[in-house]
Amino acid sequence: MLPSPVTKSLISCLLKDLITQSGEPDYARYRVMELVDKRYNDFLDVLKNTEDDLSIIMSLVDRDPDCLDVNPTKRLQALVDYVQIAYALYDTGEKVPLRATIH
Repeated sequence: MLPSPVTKSLISCLLKDLITQSGEPDYARYRVMELVDKRYNDFLDVLKNTEDDLSIIMSLVDRDPDCLDVNPTKRLQALVDYVQIAYALYDTGEKVPLRATIH
C-alpha cells in the first residue's frame, strides 16, 4: 500500500505530466489514444494501491462516459479533471484521513 505522502507525490507528478505550463491539458502530447490509456492505467494503479480510500474517484471514473470515449481529447480532459480532484484531496492541508463511502 502506498502511504499518503507517496500517493500525493505520484498524483502531483502525473498531473504535471498531463498539463502544459499554462495548466491546460497537453492535447498536443496526448493526441494518441495509447498514451492516454497508459496514463489512465497509471492513475488507476495509484488509486488502487493507496492506503487511503479513493474508491469514490474510481467509481466516478468508471461511470463517466468521457473516460470511455474514443476521442483522446475528451478522454484526456476527463483524466485531467479526475487527477486534479484527487490532488485537491491531498492538497487541502488538513491531516484528516481520507475515507469515502458510496451510498
